[in-house]
Amino acid sequence: MSTGVENSRAGFRPGSYDAVVVGARVAGAATAMLLARYGHHVLMVDRSRYGSDTVSTHTLLRTGVLQLQKWGLLDQIEQADTPPIRTVTLGFGPELVPIELSNSHGVDSLYAPRRTLLDKVLVDAAVAEGVEFLDRCRATSLDVGSDGRVRGVTVQHKGQEETVSAKMVIGADGVYSRVADWVGARTYRSSPPTNSVHYAYYEGIDVDGVHFQFTPGLTSGLIPTNDNLVCVYGGWPAERDREFRSDPGTVFEERVVATHPEVARALAGARRVTPFRGTPGLPGFLRTPGGLGWALVGDAGYTKDPVSAHGMSAALRDAELCARAVDGVLRDPLSEMAQMARYRSTRDRLSIGMSDAAFELASYTWDGERASSLMRSISAHVQAECTVLAETTLLQHV
Repeated sequence: MSTGVENSRAGFRPGSYDAVVVGARVAGAATAMLLARYGHHVLMVDRSRYGSDTVSTHTLLRTGVLQLQKWGLLDQIEQADTPPIRTVTLGFGPELVPIELSNSHGVDSLYAPRRTLLDKVLVDAAVAEGVEFLDRCRATSLDVGSDGRVRGVTVQHKGQEETVSAKMVIGADGVYSRVADWVGARTYRSSPPTNSVHYAYYEGIDVDGVHFQFTPGLTSGLIPTNDNLVCVYGGWPAERDREFRSDPGTVFEERVVATHPEVARALAGARRVTPFRGTPGLPGFLRTPGGLGWALVGDAGYTKDPVSAHGMSAALRDAELCARAVDGVLRDPLSEMAQMARYRSTRDRLSIGMSDAAFELASYTWDGERASSLMRSISAHVQAECTVLAETTLLQHV
């Protein structure tokens, strides 16, 4: 029996769409799904294979859980034996601060699903709503009219190029977005990469909830996920990454266990079961998120250092903001400038404080007291964006 995704790929015929979404990860798949729920004809393409893994901060904060719950998708994450996280331990130097999660905005647990699960759930949900999906399909250029309006995109699939017309093209293709480059999206706020973050999955770790540790010069985290594994990450100033690359296994564990005795205890006797993944440092930025016939969502339009663990949650948040703006444009083309201005304004209002806190944490200029203050700031920003999103109309499957 063929799946909905297989049927979607088999049924692709180049033509005209209301929207083409370039990128089918968290931000792109969620945006495509929401646009389809609004009743629009959507094509989604991704250069990677359906169901493949990707580098990720992994944790869904309250914002992300709220979005999945609103959209009727959280049950699938829970049913895949993703452990609920009800305790967050924050370490600031030698001090440990355990926090029991309260019920706020109807969310009483966090989750850290593997990306092989979360991305698949979102893609499947989009296809179930009628989105046509092509994996292993690259966007190679945009079709731009003489008036500067994006009118479509050329894609390469199975060795052939096809030009697809669209009223809107949405770039959800990550930090180094080609769509952003093609439209000349302006970067108007930026920060340099300063934080090297790497992680791997371990078995044999017994941890109560998640543990995020901030020790001057080092960060670490223990994050329970699917398959009885724990994602263990370590972070340090980017200029120290060369030592890690020279001997990853030894340097990683030496640095992680040095962050706190409780982290060292958790790793004692554990076994690493995957290679390391991560980044030697990511830039932070805000880009103009929309223009004539185009929009950006997720890391294509806004990214920050992964130390905040807010990347996936921000992507799900902005998927809703972007989908609402694009839906408004499709229904009333004369409102395009106002819709995109509103999208940018709301996104930036919810992002700038979070970005500033993440950048300072990523700079390693803090002591334990300052790191504690910055984490309280991040928590307050999460609560603020939950308030905004909880007030919006639910877009559940009909």
